[in-house]
Amino acid sequence: MNSNEKFEQIYSKILENNVDDLELLRAGAKSETIRDWIIATIAVAIGVIIYVGLYNIFYPNYEISNFFEFIYIVVFILIYFKVKVKGKKSKILEYKQEFKSKVVKALLDSFDESIDYFPYSGISSTIYKEAEFEKYDTYRSEDLMQGTLKNNCNFSMAEVLTEYETTDSEGDKIYHTLFCGMLSKVETPKPFNASLYLRKDRKNKNVLSRTFRSKLPFDNLRVELDSQEFEKIFDVYCSDKIIAMQLLTSDIMQLLINFQKEMNMEYEITIKNNQIYIRFMSGEMFEATNVTKFSLDKATIYKYYRMLDFTFTLTDKLIKLIKDTEYNDESAD
Repeated sequence: MNSNEKFEQIYSKILENNVDDLELLRAGAKSETIRDWIIATIAVAIGVIIYVGLYNIFYPNYEISNFFEFIYIVVFILIYFKVKVKGKKSKILEYKQEFKSKVVKALLDSFDESIDYFPYSGISSTIYKEAEFEKYDTYRSEDLMQGTLKNNCNFSMAEVLTEYETTDSEGDKIYHTLFCGMLSKVETPKPFNASLYLRKDRKNKNVLSRTFRSKLPFDNLRVELDSQEFEKIFDVYCSDKIIAMQLLTSDIMQLLINFQKEMNMEYEITIKNNQIYIRFMSGEMFEATNVTKFSLDKATIYKYYRMLDFTFTLTDKLIKLIKDTEYNDESAD
């Protein structure tokens, strides 16, 4: 059974078991969203009328000032009320929680039932830093998937957001997204006798982005491979060129190329010590359940599925290659 056939079976099962419950929850979440927008609009309109009326009474000869500051206060009060008063009673939050507990867990179980799902936990920033992806000022992570795979390798995967901070002319802090997507980590049985980095090509990025993401500490480790198609997608860096050639076989490179082409999703890989790190530029994932869209949207679930399938397929192949490479390296001594 190929990957697409497997997904069709998984999706059919998810659809059969969850569509009625999730669509009912989605309808409630959609109604709540519409109601909240109506209430917010009315509240702002009433606030504006009161503000303008009172200002004309007490200051009839002056122009209205601080109007936008007033609107910000009204909106903030509405948001505060929604979070504090409704809390977990929110139908939108209930819909998202149910989607996670049923759909995400079903996908994980289809690969390996030993993988646990912790929606309110994440991968630590220490692990993210180990992979040497980029500098950042703020870090957040949630939706942790964790367990021991059938090949006895420890696996973890979670959604990650990193940002850098700037200050505007008034001294207020502004945060800009550097990375938003999924990070996976797989521990290999034996250490990798080199450090290898696959990074997307950045020659067209702006200066600010290059400052944060392209000034790599291993620029002098650049390795050129024979595949022009692969070179158009990735820059390869490795502390040992021979090991890089042994690991990045034609089959592995084709697997990497095919995933990027099929999903149109950029990703990067770090292999060092006994860890394989893969980060997918997938954007916001598990919190992105859209109440205006069918709850079990096939394209969305396929995106989740393919990232998991690609991670497990690639790391399994790499682990076998690392074992062979280490054996050849040791025998040469």
